Amino acid sequence: MPPPAPAAASLVARFPRERTWLLPALDAVQRAEGSVSPEALAALAAHLRVPASEVWGVATHYPEIRLAPPGRRLVRVCAGVSCRVAGGAELLRACEARLGVRAGGTTPDGAVTLEALDCAFACGVAPVVEVGHRRAGRVTPADL
Repeated sequence: MPPPAPAAASLVARFPRERTWLLPALDAVQRAEGSVSPEALAALAAHLRVPASEVWGVATHYPEIRLAPPGRRLVRVCAGVSCRVAGGAELLRACEARLGVRAGGTTPDGAVTLEALDCAFACGVAPVVEVGHRRAGRVTPADL
């Protein structure tokens, strides 16, 4: 793992040196930097006194934690049960085809990151697509 970057180290230093702060610290780094860099992972491991493998394991376990910078625009398609039943899987495939990337990927120009969302909690208007932080319901592939 690379040595801690000064910016990441100063952000992480705000947290108590206890393992229980790992997830909140990962979230804070991502909010500040847009993603969690290898340098930030190293800073977290050093500050919290936990093995780098544990920090990596937690960071890769949660789909909300990004280890690479997202595109300028984030498109998320709900993959929850209600949305799947209402055509969400087909909608996600249509988005993948239109953007030319698989869910979890970013277009080569860095414009758009496409993600499957575990649940949008808007089952009454399934399927749901979120662009930026704005949601639209009852979306069909034709609406793209």
